[in-house]
Parts: sequence; structure tokens; C-alpha cells
Amino acid sequence: MRKIYMAGMSHKVAEIAIREKFYIPMDVKTAALEKSPFDELLILATCNRTEVYVASDRELEAHELSRYVCSLAGQDYENFANFFYEKSGDDVAHHVMNVCAGLDSVAVGEDQILHQIGRAYETAHQYGATGNTLNKLFQGAIHTTKRIKTETNLSKLSCNIPFLAMKQVQRTFDDLENRTVYIVGLGEMGSLMLKYVQENTTKIFASSKTFANAEKFADVLTPVPFEDRYAVLGKCDVVILCSACHEPIVTKDEFVKACRFGAEQCEAVESKRLVIDLGSPRNAESSIGELDGVEYVCVDDLEKIVSENRRLRMVELDAAQKILKEGTEEFLQWYRMDDVAKAINVFADTMVRTANEECGKLLRSLPDLPEEDRERIAMMYERFAKKMANDYLYKVKAENSKEDVKVFLRCLDSAGKRHQARDAESLGGGN
Repeated sequence: MRKIYMAGMSHKVAEIAIREKFYIPMDVKTAALEKSPFDELLILATCNRTEVYVASDRELEAHELSRYVCSLAGQDYENFANFFYEKSGDDVAHHVMNVCAGLDSVAVGEDQILHQIGRAYETAHQYGATGNTLNKLFQGAIHTTKRIKTETNLSKLSCNIPFLAMKQVQRTFDDLENRTVYIVGLGEMGSLMLKYVQENTTKIFASSKTFANAEKFADVLTPVPFEDRYAVLGKCDVVILCSACHEPIVTKDEFVKACRFGAEQCEAVESKRLVIDLGSPRNAESSIGELDGVEYVCVDDLEKIVSENRRLRMVELDAAQKILKEGTEEFLQWYRMDDVAKAINVFADTMVRTANEECGKLLRSLPDLPEEDRERIAMMYERFAKKMANDYLYKVKAENSKEDVKVFLRCLDSAGKRHQARDAESLGGGN
């Protein structure tokens, strides 16, 4: 049986200044999946966590997986060892289920992590990096999460990161309909952010590194070429940064110049400005928050306002955790039985094959039996064998521990060999 492992860091153990160092570019990720040193591999990287999951026929060495994550990110493990958590076996299953359902997120029950895990799984599967074990684990986690979203109201009460960002904007400006908002980055995060902003104001500018992406939304905003961002940034009350980048796309010095230019060009813009940085790595130099009249908020800061919906979410959390437990137990039952499943199937096939052989002997002794009756007898033999297999093999597997099933199979195998020996002796005696 392949053992499962995971290692990573999240918002719970590392602040964004640490997490952003473990940004893994897509080309590095795909190269790792194509030439994986493990039997199975999946890489999950979001603004709040970087985690690697592995299924391996060999036992991994201590901290091997954490060191592997560091190698992907180009970092020295010794400098960041304290920020990593590592899990194996059943603990990995529990962790995946909780993460996928959003129960380990900044905003409990948020929807975005499900999409992120779905994409991570599809990418790993596409490159042939996953196998039977990780396929079963992540398919089960995704299915269980969808059940939670269908059967409970948890997701309706959830606060994804863009929602929390919008709450922060509304706290800062109670007259948002009169304010100008500039969104930089129109990927999944930026597009969702745009939906929230649209509900509150029509004065929206947006940029994307590919200008065509911004032009797609020209009916609801004013698209701005990415290279012209500073010309617009200084004239806006709210700046929301959602772009993927290696280095800051908004520096303190250029921001100061932009704000001065904006004040000269547009007297309506107040000195108070809100910059919300949803990037990981961060899109702006955090030092812009030191400027007079500038409020800078990054992903970690948003955690402070999560508590508003916490009481209502807790009511639904019990129901969600019950479903989560069912999904986890279903996977673990499969996982623990994986190495005996083949043996069970072999015995079941043997029972059907033996029934067919015995049926053949009977039919050969009845040469005058009509073909219709011969087919009916053969069907009854096979059906009886399959029923016996279901009643005495698959039920044993479903209702007993792995160790007890192995004992049962050994006894069954010994009994079968004794019967074969007696049959051979009978045949020998007859000669």
C-alpha cells in the first residue's frame, strides 16, 4: 500500500512576508509534475498556503518533503524549517478534507479554495503525476465539499477573500458610490473582486498585464494599459491589487509621485486612499502604508474582520463536519483496504470460475438437455457464485478491520488448498 504524505505552510503558521517567498511559478510547478521524484505528486499553491502531497511506495525520510518544497521555491530549508508542518497517513486525509471544504481557510467555508484544489488536481492529473491513491483522495475531497455546499448553508455565510476586501472598502468609505476604484489584475481573484465592486459603484478602472483581458470588461469599467497604471492609480480612492507577480508592481516612490500627480489633476480625490493588496507575493511595497493618508491592507490583515460571520457559520459548521467525517471515513476505509482489495477480487473471480467449471461438468453429464435449460443452469451457477462472493467476501471486507480480513483470507486460502489436495488424491486413487 502506498503511504501518503504532505508538507507545507499556511496563513496559520507563517505571515505573508514568509509565504510569498514560497511562490512557485507555473513553469516550475509543471516541470516538477513532469519529472516527479515521487510515485504520485500534487502541488497546491495559493495566497494562503503552499502544500505538496505525495503518495509513495517507499518511506520518505524525515523532512524530505519540506526540503523538496524549499527546492521548488529556491529557498534554504534550514532558514524556514519552523514554518513547515508535515503529516502522513490518516492525518493527510483529514487535512485535505478540511482544506478543500474551506474549514482551514481564513474565511471558514469560503468557496475559492475548492476551485484552487480542483485546478491543482487537474494539472497534476494532466501531467500524469497522480495515481490511484491521490486520485481517490482528491476526488473524494472535492465530492465531499460539494456535498457540504449543497446540503448546508455554510458557503452562503462564507467570507471569501474578495468579500472580506469589499467589507474593508465599505468600512473605509461609507459613500462608495461616489468613489473611484482601480483594480489591477483580472484573474479569478480580480474578476470576483470586480463583481463585488460593481454592486457599489460604477466608477471603475481596471488593468491586466494582457490589455485584452481588461477590454473584455469594457461594458462595466474603463480598461487601462498595465504600463499606464501609475497615471490612474493616483486619481483613485481605492486601489485593489490582484496580480500575479515576482516583484512589486507598485513601489513606494512611484506611488508618491502618482498621488501628487493625481491631486493636481483631480481635486475630487481626497488625501485618504485605501490600497488593498491581495497578491502573494504582495503586489505593492508595504511601506506605502507609512504614507500620510494611505491605508494599506494585505491578505493577513483581512483575517481581523472574519469574526463578523463566525457565529452564524458555527451553526452550520456542525452539519458540515458531519459530512466531512463521512467523506474522510469513506476514503480511509478504501485506503486501509487497498492492499487486500486485489486479494478479495481474486477470490471472488476464483469462486465464479470454479462455479463455471462445476457447471460444465454437470452439463457434460447431461448431453440431451435442451440448450435453453443449459443456459439457465449456467446462469444460475454463476449468479449463485457471485452472491456468495458478495455475502462472504465483500461484506467481510466492508465490516471488519484490515487485519481481520487478512486472517479470513489466509484461512480461506488454506481451506482452498486442502480441497485441491483432496481432489487430486481422489483423482489419483481413481487411476
